[in-house]
Amino acid sequence: NLPVNSMESAIQGRAAGVFVQQENGKLGQGIKVRVRGSSSITAGSQPLYVIDGIPMITDDFSSSTAPTNPMADLNANDIESVEILKDAGAAAIYGSRASNGVVLISTKKGKAGKTKVNFSTFFGLSEPTGKMKFMNSEEFVNYTRQAAVGGGIYDFRMGVTGYSSEQEAIDDYVSFAESRLTRYSAGNNDYETYKVNTDWQSEAFQRAPMSSYNISLNGGNEKTTFYIGGGYNKQDGILINNSFDLVSGRLNIDHSLSPKVKIGTNIYVANSVNKRLSDDNAFSTPLQIVALSPITPIIDPRTGLLSGSLPGPANNYPVYYNPLLSVDNTTNKTRVFRNTGNLYLSWNIVNNLSFRTEGGYDLLNQNEDKYYGSLTFRNTGTDNGYGESHYLTSTKFTTNNFLRYASVFNSVHDLEAIIGMSYEKNSTDENGVEAQQFPSDAYKKLNSAAQKVIGVSYKYENSLLSYFTRANYKYNNKYLAGVSLRYDGSSRFGSNNKYGVFPAGSLGWIISEENFLKSAKTISFLKLRTSYGLTGNSGIDDYASRGLWKAAGYAGTPGQQPLQIANPDLTWENTTQFDIGLDFGILQNRINGELDYYQKKTKDLLLNVPIPSTSGFETNYKNIGKMENKGFEIVLNSQNLIGKFKWNTSLNFAVNKNKV
Repeated sequence: NLPVNSMESAIQGRAAGVFVQQENGKLGQGIKVRVRGSSSITAGSQPLYVIDGIPMITDDFSSSTAPTNPMADLNANDIESVEILKDAGAAAIYGSRASNGVVLISTKKGKAGKTKVNFSTFFGLSEPTGKMKFMNSEEFVNYTRQAAVGGGIYDFRMGVTGYSSEQEAIDDYVSFAESRLTRYSAGNNDYETYKVNTDWQSEAFQRAPMSSYNISLNGGNEKTTFYIGGGYNKQDGILINNSFDLVSGRLNIDHSLSPKVKIGTNIYVANSVNKRLSDDNAFSTPLQIVALSPITPIIDPRTGLLSGSLPGPANNYPVYYNPLLSVDNTTNKTRVFRNTGNLYLSWNIVNNLSFRTEGGYDLLNQNEDKYYGSLTFRNTGTDNGYGESHYLTSTKFTTNNFLRYASVFNSVHDLEAIIGMSYEKNSTDENGVEAQQFPSDAYKKLNSAAQKVIGVSYKYENSLLSYFTRANYKYNNKYLAGVSLRYDGSSRFGSNNKYGVFPAGSLGWIISEENFLKSAKTISFLKLRTSYGLTGNSGIDDYASRGLWKAAGYAGTPGQQPLQIANPDLTWENTTQFDIGLDFGILQNRINGELDYYQKKTKDLLLNVPIPSTSGFETNYKNIGKMENKGFEIVLNSQNLIGKFKWNTSLNFAVNKNKV
């Protein structure tokens, strides 16, 4: 029920031990999610996202160092529930991909009955808070002059340049400082009266409106239920020239072919347009504007144009590139078309025994178009415009097939067992072209450029084959035990170590079901639980273990050269995790919570380490190093008021200690 535009925003601060941080204030760009700390250094630390049973593409496909966030293409209004698997007992069934936690997302389903139509919308505004305090014009001028005097004194006393007297050194430094102040002040002496006092920081920010519109229909009958949803989200960023728009649609259908056979499908399509900004380390990114001095005017009085524009002294004025020039002279858009879906069949073979097979796909098409106009020459180093176009298609195909047995014996023995296999294939195709020297800024497509600078084309593939089994047992609704085993094989690893085994076990005791607590009026629920398991991580380059060659033409003659040395022994990162916790509820569960302590130990870290240059190579992927995370979590929920007016609170606290 929260008015949020992303799934990560919905879970931020609501799950103990789950750290969610936006890497910068730019919309649609990378969000860091850590579940009980980072379990790896270079092999990826993001959790596994599973939507309706199908793992999703979460890779950053940005052509620059400013990351993108594929999960931004998901409409949060379609989500029914989010479950985060943190302990090994729960997550180990996902084996090689679960060392960083698992986020299970279930989307909304149809319900039998009269068709219901729901429409929701919200509007809002975002503004920056906690702005930095920078020097005003008077402070800047006085500080510059003081620095000049101090520099002259230091230079003379240290004998750096051989001034004949201290005053001569001071006069020279002060003269230089005054010439710089004149330059910063657009070639005049307005700085002497502090006439111009530009707050550059405020120029980088804006009041950012956001809006969301969602409509859905759900209903059905005894045999068929459906959910149809559509949404439009529009959000401007608090940084100038930044926005993110998302149009999406969803269709979920479940149909009973017979009393024993059920089929269904979940289909989602989305189209997003992200108006992006330069990398954080570039002078053209908005917040780099604070490097400009407060005595520099926004509009150059000599030309009546934005400072740094042509015609005018734009080669060295302002002192740095003015990011405001990028607002009207730069195009940096990333368009993503996303299509995900799955189809399943469930068959109740006999009483207590069922079979389920499902296939899913995730198709991501991403197009990055960039054009930097002629006025940005100081940033690009190109006089007549610079353009880039990068097109990428990434696909993930997944199939899961398993048998499930569930039965209750003598009213006290509750047993569930699963055995199955899964297969996943990932493929990415990428093409990119860069060009420069355009006739004018009216031409923004690369075919108009006089020079095609770079053309690249890549293809990456990897696959994962898994076999798994799990059994859960409950005795008399008091004592619980669970075991799981997963056998994973990844194409990313060396020929000697492609497969890994990931076992886990858990125990639970519902103490509140014991006779000595059943009649307690204060304690409503009390459960002690513990788990131990092994999970893995394979988040490295697709061909990290292989010996690779690359094309190396010379003077128009084709050729090749070694690129990477093979490591047939490269294998999984392994994380063992121990967890012990207590769940409690008092006063008819109006106050409830969780207490957890955990310890995660990762060994065989996947690192690209330096090797002797005499080998002909600089680095090689190896399993080396260890990491440990340990900490505790506290969750406290309360129902303060019940009835027509409800008031609930939820508090959580977590501490994590990381050691490498």
